[in-house]
Amino acid sequence: MADSFDPDRRHQPWLPGAAPLPVADDFSRFSVTYRLRGVAAGLALAALLLAMGRSAQILDAAYGLDTLPGTDTIIAAAEGWHAAMTWLGIPEALSALREAAGVSAE
Repeated sequence: MADSFDPDRRHQPWLPGAAPLPVADDFSRFSVTYRLRGVAAGLALAALLLAMGRSAQILDAAYGLDTLPGTDTIIAAAEGWHAAMTWLGIPEALSALREAAGVSAE
């Protein structure tokens, strides 16, 4: 097995006498990196999933906002989001998942 752990091999390439790594790991253009578009898509998906699971808390936070211009729009958006997530069954699914895992919602 070429990928198995070798205790005699030094795994810190910056130390003298260390074996070189099979790929560049120095933040150069040869280093393995992810494109900004892919990272942004992953972060957007994570934010969407978090917002889907916390729609009730988002609605509660919107109701707690001070009365300022635009607050009614934020509350309406939060109510619509929560209604859509309830229609999809997201809160019930997460509640069942929490119960199965033995985790509290708070």
